[in-house]
Amino acid sequence: MNKIIYIIDDDPIFRFIVESMMGRIDEGLSFIHCENGNIGLEQLSVAQAKSSNCIVLLDLNMPVLDGWDFLDEVQSGFLKDYQLLDIYILSSSTDQNDIEKAKQYSFVKKFYHKPLSKDDIISVLNS
Repeated sequence: MNKIIYIIDDDPIFRFIVESMMGRIDEGLSFIHCENGNIGLEQLSVAQAKSSNCIVLLDLNMPVLDGWDFLDEVQSGFLKDYQLLDIYILSSSTDQNDIEKAKQYSFVKKFYHKPLSKDDIISVLNS
């Protein structure tokens, strides 16, 4: 089964760049773009019904439903099978408090700083 990558970020240019970089490394990837956490939750609910394993690339600062609220929804059980998700935070924040807060969510695999490097993307795809 091909990997499905959910890019949950309000910046369309960033989403395009990440998709382009990942697509060069693995042409078999499928991408779903979500401009905020609410759309991400809706899309993942559909995927969950199909029992898809997914990688989520999550920005923290977005309108409507930000990354922290998204994580709280996942933790509260909105997505019952969140163990099928590999969630990575991608943020321009260099605030150590954000990094420490992210560690409180056991299902967050890693915190990456924007912009992503090729090594960061390879690490995400190989985990």
